[in-house]
Amino acid sequence: MAVAVLPGELPVYRSVIADFEVETGLRVAVVPQQYADIRRALAAESLAGRGTIDLVELDVYSLALAAADVRVLDTAALAPELAAFTPASRRAGEIDGLRFVPHRLAWQALIYNHAVLGAPPATWDELLAVARAYPGRIGFKGALYEGLTCDILPFVWAAGGSGEQLDDAGAQTAFRFFAALEPYIDPQSATFKEATIATAMARGEIVLHLNWPFAMSLYAGQGLAPATIRSAPLPRAADGDRTTVLGGGYLGVPRSAPHPQDALRLVRYLVGGAAQTRFARQLGWFSARRDVPIADPAGVLDGFVAMREAVRSRPERADYPRLSRAWQHAFRAVMFHGAEPAAALAAAAREVAGDAP
Repeated sequence: MAVAVLPGELPVYRSVIADFEVETGLRVAVVPQQYADIRRALAAESLAGRGTIDLVELDVYSLALAAADVRVLDTAALAPELAAFTPASRRAGEIDGLRFVPHRLAWQALIYNHAVLGAPPATWDELLAVARAYPGRIGFKGALYEGLTCDILPFVWAAGGSGEQLDDAGAQTAFRFFAALEPYIDPQSATFKEATIATAMARGEIVLHLNWPFAMSLYAGQGLAPATIRSAPLPRAADGDRTTVLGGGYLGVPRSAPHPQDALRLVRYLVGGAAQTRFARQLGWFSARRDVPIADPAGVLDGFVAMREAVRSRPERADYPRLSRAWQHAFRAVMFHGAEPAAALAAAAREVAGDAP
């Protein structure tokens, strides 16, 4: 089995696997790898028509790209587990049939400086008011990479956009709002990614941004959370719902798996209630199971807990990387180069269509 775990997670993960081995008599070798390496190995074994890996964990971002290299799973065999998942987490793994099941989830929330702001902005109007009151201290992960798309899509969805059409009404509304924010964002946003924007927040350079749960663990370790820095739900658009981007790792059985039935048995074990509860308590994972709560006794993750039912997966299409890059280009054109929103979105739409100049 190839799985993307952090070095600190490996002892706990192996102890859970050891219990599976005792229970079933099967032997499992866990190979910790980066997602990119897992994708390459999966593709190579699929192309060769024979393999050595029985189970893989892949980033939700890459599921559509890897779908042809994994088997369609037996939904009847997985019925109890599927019934326990949140609908959004289950849908992300359904690509021409159920090919992936959620192993662990993540999603973004608003992170704000409670000591400065008091209460977080609950609506787009309140967010714009904060931006005007604290010019240069609103941050976006605006570097040209997938993290930027994760900041963009919640606004597009909240405004009623599909996330697949760059020029629908929701996209237009979201990008007009970005244009309204543009004079007030931290100029370093053009280079910010997850870690650098988290550091800027810790230094007091910005008062709010969107990020993943790891950032709150970082602040808690520095004594900043929850006293100074807290998490909150993302602001709502007028007449819109809150949404956030689904992230995390999903399990799939390779087409070339030598022991597919044993792999399916391991899948059921890893996404079962007992294993998921251990992962949540000992590793802080967010589970896709509705019967496994988020472990957060200090209330550091309140904003993430509040967004649990608002997660939405990115468009599941094989050309998603191209679509994602177009969203990024449109955002950067508006926020860093003064482009008019409709023109930037139209150019991005042409880029996806393949007729960009």
